[in-house]
Amino acid sequence: MVNVKESSQHVEINLSELKGFEKHVIVELIKETNNLTNKTGLRCSNDNCRAIILHEADKLSTDALLYIRWVIERYRGCHKIFFCCQDASKLQPLKNICKLVQLLPPSNKEIVQVLEFIAKNENIELPNKLAERIAVSSKNNLRQAIRSFEATSQNNSLLEEDQVILTGWEDDIANIAKSIVEKQSPKQLYDIRRKLQNLIDHSVPPEFIFETLAVELKKNVEESMHKQIDKTYKEYSGADKHRHANDERKKLIHQFMSIEEFIAKFMSCYKNHLAKKAIDMTEIKEETT
Repeated sequence: MVNVKESSQHVEINLSELKGFEKHVIVELIKETNNLTNKTGLRCSNDNCRAIILHEADKLSTDALLYIRWVIERYRGCHKIFFCCQDASKLQPLKNICKLVQLLPPSNKEIVQVLEFIAKNENIELPNKLAERIAVSSKNNLRQAIRSFEATSQNNSLLEEDQVILTGWEDDIANIAKSIVEKQSPKQLYDIRRKLQNLIDHSVPPEFIFETLAVELKKNVEESMHKQIDKTYKEYSGADKHRHANDERKKLIHQFMSIEEFIAKFMSCYKNHLAKKAIDMTEIKEETT
């Protein structure tokens, strides 16, 4: 089952949902679109041109891109293909047959205007200074700014200029913390890595994830483990802090790797803690019998 959005003039799909079948689905879309437009027997125009929009195209493998390029060159017709991505360098095999259009992120002023428009339509009193703070905290990510506005307004009936800004991801991170405490295993770590990847895909700041995760872990363990959490957090959150300072993407990857290492280290410590606690309880029972 593939989720597709379509109209008479476009078909839209998110490649991250295809899980290994990206190449096959894209090729079928190209062939199908080509057949539909060729049946009309008309010259290409705005009326019979169909757009194929592919989101998260930078997740495609080099092998898939080379094959897709061959299919595009073979099945030329009244259709346009849009490869939407965050890192155009990963679409190198398509460089000579595609035109690169770079969309700059919105400015803080533009984000504030969108938030104020939403607030007006939802009858929410949004202080201008709070809107500006939300825009700054979103780091030019409009989707995150809207999510933060929604989460903050739902948590507060009356919005104030200096109140705490929520991101809307607090519950997701709290669930990760619960998963860490519930079970310590390679499979659990793999599932948590998948959840972290979702946060990465939605541009959630790693500093926020790290700090919130440490706080949520303390809520799920006994107080005797709090010092261990602080120690491990300090060790990994400050590790190579200035590494890849001039390369934002590499810096981001390194930060999330540090979070994964923090989780793996804490899982190991907590597993040992539970084992020791179980031994102590056994010894106490033996002494009392």
